[in-house]
Amino acid sequence: MRGKEVAAAAAARLLLERLLPGAARVGVGTGSTTRLTLRRLLDEEPDALRGKRLYASSHDTLLYLEELGLEASLRVPPAGLDVYFDGADEVSFEANTCMVVKGRGAAMLREKMMAYNSRYTLIVVDEGKVSERLGEKGKPLPVEVHPDALSAVVAALRAQGLRAEPRGGCGCRDGPACTDNCGLVVDVWGLDRYSLLRLESMVEAVPGVIGSGAFAGYVDAVVVGYGDGRSVVRACRRTRINPALRGSRS
Repeated sequence: MRGKEVAAAAAARLLLERLLPGAARVGVGTGSTTRLTLRRLLDEEPDALRGKRLYASSHDTLLYLEELGLEASLRVPPAGLDVYFDGADEVSFEANTCMVVKGRGAAMLREKMMAYNSRYTLIVVDEGKVSERLGEKGKPLPVEVHPDALSAVVAALRAQGLRAEPRGGCGCRDGPACTDNCGLVVDVWGLDRYSLLRLESMVEAVPGVIGSGAFAGYVDAVVVGYGDGRSVVRACRRTRINPALRGSRS
């Protein structure tokens, strides 16, 4: 927990000092690290987000922002976001490209829409989320699937030698996990054998798959917090961004 708090504090400082002053449209991710970053941000500067247009990556985040007295939207603005910050499930650094896996909170498609349409995407994690190589922690790649294609998609993935399991047991309802888009979540293991880019290609080529939690090239920087109180900001090589935003990046 200490590393998460350190990461959130460092991310809040970075946002306040460098990213938010010139930002008009701010995207906010989903999950406990994002909430912690928000709390640290507003503790440091209560009016930091006043007057800015906020965009939430999930209904959960939308409701949380409203609880804080902040108005937000779920849609992606046509002019794009100036900055987007979020947490992640697992991160590795390969050839200066930050390889990120997201989707434990089942918001990966909306989060990817935000990241792709943001001029600057910041990921916030503690040291426990960092791997030398993705897959070493045994975590799956979350995949969003159209409900009518669930069985067919699972069969197709298993035929490729992948372990694919519809996610269930989420606690709030019986049956498989649903996204805000009414898609179903399938967890796919294979990062121990394939690169993130290769697994992404294998998964997303199957008709019925709506999207995955593979974020390769979507990120500009990652803040890592450590239990000893240190924090590090790792710059990333950004390769995936809406081309309409390329000429106006911060």
